[in-house]
Amino acid sequence: MKYAFNTASAPHLTLAELLAAARRYGYDGLEIRSGAGHAHGIETTADAERRAELRHEAEEAGVALTALGISSRFTTAEDQEGQITAAAQAILLARDMGIPYVRLFCGRLVPGCAWDESLGRVLTALDRLAPIAADEGVMLLLETHDDWSAPHVLADLLRRANHPSLGVLWDVLHTQHEGRALPGEVVRMLGPWIKHVHVHDGVAGSRANGHPDYRAIGSGDIRHAEVIRSLRAIGYTGYLSGEWFQWEPYDLHLPREREALELAERLSKEGEADGF
Repeated sequence: MKYAFNTASAPHLTLAELLAAARRYGYDGLEIRSGAGHAHGIETTADAERRAELRHEAEEAGVALTALGISSRFTTAEDQEGQITAAAQAILLARDMGIPYVRLFCGRLVPGCAWDESLGRVLTALDRLAPIAADEGVMLLLETHDDWSAPHVLADLLRRANHPSLGVLWDVLHTQHEGRALPGEVVRMLGPWIKHVHVHDGVAGSRANGHPDYRAIGSGDIRHAEVIRSLRAIGYTGYLSGEWFQWEPYDLHLPREREALELAERLSKEGEADGF
């Protein structure tokens, strides 16, 4: 498996500092969270010259920029055009940075709004964005997130959208805690679309600062050995990307969680779990 981490681990670090941390702790890639005030500089506001400079930094460091994540919301009519425009701009940014994937959220359902109406808005947005992504050589990944955490729900959306430039970012916490699905079920339903995976551990029903109440891998609910075993069964060649928002200092969890993932990988090959 290849390992990456999200810039949310150290939002105050510059791109050069993040790349150095990736090399120091043995990560193969870096996932960029854009539009959240992080210090890396990979934003839609960066001009062509700055984008070229940042891309060169990553290439020189030998650390892959794995995915570009933005917060999008297509389930509501409020600012629908603005959401689509922002996603289209992110596609162009990813193209310029050599990043293969743009992560999108479909958005929470609006209280009192019919499911079919919300689904229709998401499909309309994807129908407009997927061709742009195809033209620019970028794939859009819909995260198992919010009301789209259950794998059968996201699979239904992808079948309806039916576009080769659409894939899935599997967040292992969301599918288990919100989607009530274990790894084998997730892979069975979403396997052909899974291109990127968020790994982290936590306990169901516990949240902190609006994010999951993270636990060290091996001490929460998620069995990462089972996750890896399920991914290996479908020939997955992408990244396991650690995503930790507002948790510990990065120099504590990045090396520890990297070692835990390696242990989970070893256990997955031996057919064991042992808490991982």
